[in-house]
Amino acid sequence: MKQNPGSERRLRIPDWLVSSWAWICRRPVWMQLSGAGAILAGAIGFIFFLGFVSGEREVGPAYPLFAKVTNKLDYMFFRGGPTPPLESTIYNSALVRLQSTVSVVDTGRNSQEQNPLSQNGGGLTSLGEDVLVLAYNGKIYASSGNGAARETAIAAPDNNREAYQALSDDPAFSQYTFHRGYLRYNDLMYIDSPSGPALISSYTEYHPENACYTNTLARLTLPEGVRSVDEISASADDWDVFFRTEPCMPFKQEHLAMEGHMAGGRMVFRAPATIIFQSGDFHLDGMRSVGPGIAQDPAAMYGKTIIVDVETGEGRILSLGHRNAQGIAALPDDTVLIAEHGPRGGDELNLIQDGLNYGWPLESYGTTYRGTRIPDSLSYGRHTQFQPPIFSWVPSVAVSGMTLVKGFDESWDGDILVSSLSDQALHRVRMEGHEAVYSERIPIGSRIRYVHQHTDGRIALWTDNSELIFLSAMQRVDEGQRFQEWLETSNLPRRVKSDLDTVMDRCVECHSFQVDDNEKAPGLSQIFNDQIAATGFEGYSDGLSNKDGRWDRKNLIAFLNDPDGFADSYMPPASIEDPRVTEALVDYLEHLDQQF
Repeated sequence: MKQNPGSERRLRIPDWLVSSWAWICRRPVWMQLSGAGAILAGAIGFIFFLGFVSGEREVGPAYPLFAKVTNKLDYMFFRGGPTPPLESTIYNSALVRLQSTVSVVDTGRNSQEQNPLSQNGGGLTSLGEDVLVLAYNGKIYASSGNGAARETAIAAPDNNREAYQALSDDPAFSQYTFHRGYLRYNDLMYIDSPSGPALISSYTEYHPENACYTNTLARLTLPEGVRSVDEISASADDWDVFFRTEPCMPFKQEHLAMEGHMAGGRMVFRAPATIIFQSGDFHLDGMRSVGPGIAQDPAAMYGKTIIVDVETGEGRILSLGHRNAQGIAALPDDTVLIAEHGPRGGDELNLIQDGLNYGWPLESYGTTYRGTRIPDSLSYGRHTQFQPPIFSWVPSVAVSGMTLVKGFDESWDGDILVSSLSDQALHRVRMEGHEAVYSERIPIGSRIRYVHQHTDGRIALWTDNSELIFLSAMQRVDEGQRFQEWLETSNLPRRVKSDLDTVMDRCVECHSFQVDDNEKAPGLSQIFNDQIAATGFEGYSDGLSNKDGRWDRKNLIAFLNDPDGFADSYMPPASIEDPRVTEALVDYLEHLDQQF
């Protein structure tokens, strides 16, 4: 039989679709409506997912439509939102134990604004007995670490934040996507230069007359002999601008109009009258902007380290090829280090030398946020053609501040502390000359925006929860000496003393007798009569974790005699043959518990 020539192209509905539709039509109306609602919700969800992906992948035309959704979802699900407020606690490091006190700063932050985390910025400095905080809102707060911080009578210089925020509702700027939290105050610093004491503020400034922005430095001259911030009152007009980066940067239509979280702006003072600060690239890197990265443009003061004379206001580029340095410090020989917030994959610690190029965005240890090679890069995951960092964190810890330690504890003198955001930790970097020897991670449990050493030696941390955390060095007790003193005063037989001394040598290979030191194994200083597996140690076996009861004398002796028989544990047998030694060890644990 001859077929119709067009029959092969005739649309034929699959049988399964016909039967499925018939099945739906036979269902009750409520079920039909529910199914239609589910399909509609799924379609909308899929559209928003594609929008989110397009925004994250920086697909130009799609981004403005989904930018707000992207930021909101990123904040809610990927950054995890603000962490719970911290309480005073003890932190352990390899060389020193840290006692913390927490001072809350009431900034009045509007949590309803899109991604409140992006409103953070600011800096810390010391004046008299107080640490001063320059917050995102342009207010300056003070705290000595005793109770809540107080607002000072000093207003920050005006960065034209209100005019910038109004642009999002201005029809003349409808082609741009603005993020209201990205016009930031970047740092605050007390100096004493030949012209007298002053506060220096570093901030991103919007210029309404030309619709452009700069990184700006302003000075507030202080009275001679000022001893307390409470003696000072100043308005925004009392600050004198003495330096602005060049050129004044216009808005861009790619991604966001202005990305001030990439402004850098951290400062360090080098006597008698020099400020060195890092000006970020504002994401003008060839990925979120058109054209080559601005960090490689010798005519633009962005993605650069800048040196400025405080007295004259003259500034010049010291080094180029930087992304977004969030930490800066000077070594004893005045050599400058910067901690550079890298892309996905690698943060950098760079030793700054005059005239050198540090490679961004042509070289980096990191990748794009998509996990792909950075466009126009000359190498992939390596530094081969430009000045390499002296240390790098791979993967990125999101470095956020840096300070040189002196007078905190002799074991830390000369080290640098680098704070982190996503890693929620301090990183102590041991410096020997111009070399980074090692880095120790000290978990804090909150996103740390800034780290500063106060004039009294304490370490101050500024968190995304608007907290000031003051860290003091605790005196470590010589565990061996404390045990020997107890042993000498005991009435134990000589043989029992000798055997117990040997047992203690084995105990301290893993366990600490310092208060709240549970890093390597459960701490033993306060274990007597405590709930089983109740210390802060995170590596308990399931057997001990599920064991009821307390570490009373009976349970301690049973455990020491046969750990696995008591509860399936990771502890090897103590191998104590003399029961008097076991009894004496429990006596010492009881003594420690009573002492602490």
